[in-house]
Amino acid sequence: MKLKQLFIILLLINSAALLSVVFILSEYQDAIKQLENAYKMQHRSLILADELRQSSDDLTRMARTHVITGKEMFKEQFHTVLDIRNGLKPRPKHYNRIFWDFYTLDGAKPLLDGPKVALRTLMKEAGFPEEELELLYKSQKESDDLTYLETKAMNAIKGIFQDRNGNYTIRKEPDFALARQIMHGEQYHKAKIAIMKPLNEFYKAFETRTQAKVNEAHETVKKMETYLSLAVLFLIILFVFSFFFIILYRIIHPVQMLNKGMLKLAKNDMNIDLPQKVFMDEVSEMIGAVEVFKDNAIKLMESQKQNKRLLDLAGEGIFGLDAKGRFIFANPTASKILGYSSKELIGQYINKTIGRHLFGKTAQQKERLMLISKEEQSFISKEGKEFPIDYVSRPIYSNNSTVLEGSVVVFSDITKRKEHENQLKRATMEAQKANRSKSMFLTNMSHELRTPLNAILGFATLLKKSSSYNKTEKQNLDTIYKSGQHLLSLINEILEFAKIEAGKIQITPIEFNLYTLLDDLKTIFTSRCEDKNLKFSLHITREVPKYIKCDEKRLRQILINIIGNAHKFTYKGFIEVKVDYKFPKLLIKVKDSGIGMNKEDQKKIFKPFEQIEENKHKHQGTGLGLAITKELIQKMNGSINLQSKEDEGSCFSFDIEVEKLDKVEEKENFSNKIIKVKEQKEFNILVADDTKENRDLLIQLLHSYNLTTDEAKDGLEVLELCKNKKFDLIFMDILMPNLNGLETTKILKKDEKTKNIPIIAISANVFEDDRQKALNNKVDDFLPKPFEEKDIAQTLNKFLNLEFEYEKVKEKTREEIILNKNLAKEIYDFAIKLDGNSILEILNKQKVEPYTKEFIEDLVKKFQFNEIVNICSKF
Repeated sequence: MKLKQLFIILLLINSAALLSVVFILSEYQDAIKQLENAYKMQHRSLILADELRQSSDDLTRMARTHVITGKEMFKEQFHTVLDIRNGLKPRPKHYNRIFWDFYTLDGAKPLLDGPKVALRTLMKEAGFPEEELELLYKSQKESDDLTYLETKAMNAIKGIFQDRNGNYTIRKEPDFALARQIMHGEQYHKAKIAIMKPLNEFYKAFETRTQAKVNEAHETVKKMETYLSLAVLFLIILFVFSFFFIILYRIIHPVQMLNKGMLKLAKNDMNIDLPQKVFMDEVSEMIGAVEVFKDNAIKLMESQKQNKRLLDLAGEGIFGLDAKGRFIFANPTASKILGYSSKELIGQYINKTIGRHLFGKTAQQKERLMLISKEEQSFISKEGKEFPIDYVSRPIYSNNSTVLEGSVVVFSDITKRKEHENQLKRATMEAQKANRSKSMFLTNMSHELRTPLNAILGFATLLKKSSSYNKTEKQNLDTIYKSGQHLLSLINEILEFAKIEAGKIQITPIEFNLYTLLDDLKTIFTSRCEDKNLKFSLHITREVPKYIKCDEKRLRQILINIIGNAHKFTYKGFIEVKVDYKFPKLLIKVKDSGIGMNKEDQKKIFKPFEQIEENKHKHQGTGLGLAITKELIQKMNGSINLQSKEDEGSCFSFDIEVEKLDKVEEKENFSNKIIKVKEQKEFNILVADDTKENRDLLIQLLHSYNLTTDEAKDGLEVLELCKNKKFDLIFMDILMPNLNGLETTKILKKDEKTKNIPIIAISANVFEDDRQKALNNKVDDFLPKPFEEKDIAQTLNKFLNLEFEYEKVKEKTREEIILNKNLAKEIYDFAIKLDGNSILEILNKQKVEPYTKEFIEDLVKKFQFNEIVNICSKF
């Protein structure tokens, strides 16, 4: 049994013994009290019984004295005794048998200073048994009967006698002889004996009972004394057992042996004798712990030898320092690197040997112990050669972990690594230089390509506004415009990827109608697929919200890239787009029946500048589309996956995070074609550009709005013109000779005369840095080249409040279709047969409302014969 458990048991036993002693003492005190109460009860009961007898004697004495002497005082005392005994008058506090002996002289008045209580009541309160009370009551009754004779005698000496009813109403001469005869006659003595007989029986019963109580209390006291003696004896035995068996035998003796063994262990003497583990208690555990300590000490000594061997074999230099910075050990590698032997270093200060160049006079302790890390650190060898090091140091604290006792330093010579780092730095600088060159090349490429594109697309837009060219010329113009747009998209892809590489891509969520975006894409790719005889379908589940919040521009870009990629590599079959929504993600799948790709192609499809099947399926493009797409999807908290099989098709599935909205305020649908200026106003606008073609394009566009213009080819001409003329707005190219657009803007904004003129920067440099730089130089807005007509119109509206009327795009609805019954039946019959050519012939021959004709022709081109059947069914 464990000592703790044994002590707990002994504590419980001792506590129980002490509690029993306390209990016995308490019972003993109760027995003593019972004995005292028995004596008190006996004494009090005797006093009450004696009072009954004494009051009877006092009444006899007072009645006889009154009869002999005739003094009224004794008659009064007689009645007072009766009243006190019956509780009619107060009972004196010291009412004893000699009380009335002090009141036999004339004029003496008794002191009645106690409570009114009848003798019979006091007898009840004294706790007499019923049989004893009956004897006392009987004695009291006999005493009360005796008072009848005594009253008769006292009235006889006054000449008052009883009538026939027993009342004292008859008056005669006093009869002293009758009074004496009553008080001393045989009848009186018999009455007196009748009083004393039950009283005598009471004394006998009372004495027997009270003596039994006293004897019982005496027995209880003796029993408690015996129990108390036994309990004390048990405590003494328990104490002796605890001291000798537990303290001496189980604690002190084995601890002394342990002490001797520990002293030997402290001297590394492993030959020790330990006491045997007999009782499996805490002392035995201590013995076991010492045995474990002994085994661990032996293992530790072996481990120290092994650690020393490992320390000696370590490939890095290791040394230890004491609290003053002196060497306490150094492994062979440290000695070899430093050029000192271990004996030469031990006891030497580090700041006077290998680190004499590291520490100043005011160096702190932690610094001297190399516990303060520094980026650059070096040692000096014995030969005086300084070399760079890489090191790790750890403090050595005292047992209470507060006092620093030294440190351990692990170091290595990093001379070769430093050389490699310097080479890497040089390579990094060269890479940064190359990156800057790449950025400069991209900037210049963007500028040099966008500048002529601005003229190509701009003049093509102006020509398209004319109505004087024929159908062939219109197609040529569309080809020029589409080719320019294609070239612009290639440039934008390269610049977009450059932004991604630089981490400058931004996601700007806006609220928009998702269905409108999907309808636009459906319109675009339906016509493209028709050109290749492909079936294009778009499926939108009921869960897809109509209104969402995300980056509409980026989502459109992602979809165009993926669907456009499917269109490139699908030559027959279908392209299918499925749109679903699962909070908070928009889920989109684009599946095609194209050429598909093998596993190798799938690994590189999202890498920049990669195109699959280079020889067999070469397509125009940069190879950046899907790489940009993946980056954009990740930026929108989504992911993209690809499943593909060669010659069977591919399936791109991606998700992006969107916010679902209940409603969005939608703008009226207008085309980009401007019809006219709503309200003509007179404005003078200055166009500044070093390229004549760009100036001419912008001037012609402004003239089409009936606006007055001036032109300048550099910043100096702009300043000269502003001195002489007042301008309402300036379109300012940034890169111009002599004085560039930004410097010119600074000068104009400082001039009180020209500071309020809106200046719109126009540049072929379209990076965000270029835009931000222009805005920081006080320009009012920034337009990238090539710009579109709508950009110029929006700028004029913003700064000059010039409003334009656009060509409104009217949505086609089947409800507006008008057909007569016969024509509808003919079209219906051909639609069931899927005969589109016959439907087109009927529309050309018959006189059909233009909108209806255009609508049905559009459905035929899209092979939507079911829709045609549904429309014709109404008629």
